[in-house]
Amino acid sequence: MILITGGAGYIGSHTCVELLANGEELIVIDNLSNSSFESLNRVKKISGKAITFVEGDIRDKLLLRSIFTKYTIKSVVHFAGLKALGESIGHPLKYYDNNVSGSISLIEVMAEFSCKVMVFSSSATVYGEPASVPITEDFPLKTTNPYGASKLMIEQILGDLVLADAEWSIALLRYFNPVGAHDSGLIGE
Repeated sequence: MILITGGAGYIGSHTCVELLANGEELIVIDNLSNSSFESLNRVKKISGKAITFVEGDIRDKLLLRSIFTKYTIKSVVHFAGLKALGESIGHPLKYYDNNVSGSISLIEVMAEFSCKVMVFSSSATVYGEPASVPITEDFPLKTTNPYGASKLMIEQILGDLVLADAEWSIALLRYFNPVGAHDSGLIGE
């Protein structure tokens, strides 16, 4: 089973559709702070398959432990996080607490249950203002806002984790402007 954090959001819901189409069993945890349960209803309509849903926050380690105890989680796709660049400038601590502390809680519980496979949803904002375009993965990392800094901090934590424990398998995805809709028109922006 795959745990999708923030699975009711835009990218998460599209990922759920694709994973279900590939025969995966999913459980979604989402606190619905910047998403809607309706997107999961639409995922079910598109896929014809139900998703186990837990409303909650990844900073809640007791809740995470209960999920890992009840289900055999083999990997995590980690989308959960606050995402508004402008808001992050006015409320940086909110972003560091939610995004960084939440990720640490998730990673710690994953390790407790020997689940060491993760796909992390980062952001191209980790590149800051690049000197040229197109941007390539080897460009310097230099954020210009707390949202981007929170994503880069998580990337650094995950990088350190892999260096300390080679059993971890982690992929980082740095999106630029993800937009679009599913062919059905039921989910998208």
